[in-house]
Amino acid sequence: MATKLGETYKCQICTNVVVVKQEGQGTLVCCGKPMTKTE
Repeated sequence: MATKLGETYKCQICTNVVVVKQEGQGTLVCCGKPMTKTE
């Protein structure tokens, strides 16, 4: 999976939110689980 500039991801466990500032490969992980892309 690749992240794109400006995408937003949220942790479903602790509700941390991440905004992508640099595109890259891989999966964003928080609390040991993959983060969910939000619209």
